[in-house]
Amino acid sequence: MNQINFYICGMLRLVSHIEYLLRIHDCVIVPQLGGFVLQVVPASYVEEEHLFRPMHKEVVFNSKLKHNDGLLSERYMESYGVTFQRAYRMLEEDVASIQSSLQKSVNVSLGAVGSLSVGNEGQIIFQAGDAHAFSVDSYGLPAFQMKTWNTLQLEHVSPLTVYERKNTFYIPINRRILRGVASVAAAIALFLTISTPVKEVNRSAYTASFIPTEIVTKVVNTQPTEKAPEIEVVTTPSKPANIPVVNKNVKKNVGKTAVVKEPSEVYYVIIGSMSTDQQANDFMAYNIDFKTMKNANKLFGSNHVRIYADKFTDKSTADAYLAKVRQNPQFFDAWLYTMTKK
Repeated sequence: MNQINFYICGMLRLVSHIEYLLRIHDCVIVPQLGGFVLQVVPASYVEEEHLFRPMHKEVVFNSKLKHNDGLLSERYMESYGVTFQRAYRMLEEDVASIQSSLQKSVNVSLGAVGSLSVGNEGQIIFQAGDAHAFSVDSYGLPAFQMKTWNTLQLEHVSPLTVYERKNTFYIPINRRILRGVASVAAAIALFLTISTPVKEVNRSAYTASFIPTEIVTKVVNTQPTEKAPEIEVVTTPSKPANIPVVNKNVKKNVGKTAVVKEPSEVYYVIIGSMSTDQQANDFMAYNIDFKTMKNANKLFGSNHVRIYADKFTDKSTADAYLAKVRQNPQFFDAWLYTMTKK
């Protein structure tokens, strides 16, 4: 009974650390068991269901990734305050508990990551779980449906459907049409209330005359006519004198210094992890072509040395380069390591 409890505690402990690391890294390798890799699935549209799905990540299992990359060992060291050797032994015990359960044909649950089982031919079968917790970039964006125009036309009811009920005719009117007619009526009323300015007209032109104009003598207005006001025209010189010419293309120097914000996170494309510096040098000498990987270098940890192909400050650029590196069969298990600057 104590042995069973030990196995259960070991599995739960290992599963919690795998879930935590997958929220930060794209690949977590369990030594002597396999690696859990996050793959980005782009946004898609399901035509049959009229369903839009946002970009998300899926967890896949690679049984060929069995080497120790140091992530789980470092996590054990930080969580339990032990040395690297002690953390690695604890990790081996937890992995042994999972392998023992698989040998007994027990379905091993890995929480949100998924589950493991053994097939008929002895191979490990991975069933992916709910990976929404690992899709940080699209967190909170659910899938949604949108009806097509043809579907909306079929559901649309004609605004002027006349039907008879109990010798009474009802004409339902769409509210949109009613609001449109009211808006047009309000616009016409507003237009009519606004008075148009008209110049002063000659009233005598609209007065009826009883005497023919031929026999009417012209009466000379004895009153002096008003003299039209004189308009003073002020001329301006064609060229203003003593006005400095301002060059519009020259910008004033306001004396502000541009502040360059340093990136807070650096993304490393890891292609190898070694225990010593000498092993890392041998790996780089025999496996890396520096003509194609000019920025390849080493990243030193507490008890290991990681080799990276390149580093970036932009996540999307790092993901694109990671996909390119994985096309090389020699680095198919490359993964992304994120380092936060303090």
